[in-house]
Amino acid sequence: MKKITDRFLLGLIAGLGGNLAKEAVERAAIPLLGFDETGAKKAAGIFLKKKDLVSPSGKILGIIADHMIAAGLGITCVYWLTLMGKDHYLIKGAALGAAEWTALYGVASHLGATGIFPTSPKNGLVSFLSHLAFGTVKATIAVKLGDERLFKTNYLARDLENSNENDAGSRL
Repeated sequence: MKKITDRFLLGLIAGLGGNLAKEAVERAAIPLLGFDETGAKKAAGIFLKKKDLVSPSGKILGIIADHMIAAGLGITCVYWLTLMGKDHYLIKGAALGAAEWTALYGVASHLGATGIFPTSPKNGLVSFLSHLAFGTVKATIAVKLGDERLFKTNYLARDLENSNENDAGSRL
């Protein structure tokens, strides 16, 4: 299979794929836990008043905005993996998803970025878990579909490897 060599395109695909995982967790939590603050609803809250979120056009706007945000976060994920290396990508993806959840749903919401704030502990926890899924899946997609040349090796590991080789050579 031909791998994707463009970071921007790879990021779009990874972000949208990760968003599908986030939505799957959210949709499973709706009937199981009574979850009611989806990413699409929060994204719509950036543009609309709370009363307009449940309208048909409000729901469509929320879906579009949520996917656009996810695509952008997919692009940043690819650049993070380029910078840090793709080793341990599941952990890196989960950590990035958690950081994005904190920044977007915590800090930005508290500053008034969306009309959906504050949230309940149950909704916050489901949202956190859905963002862990988002992060791990988008990182996995990026690593599996991305060309090897997009990802640099981990600088610390390479430096350690070079150091060990130099030490072995100096002992001879």
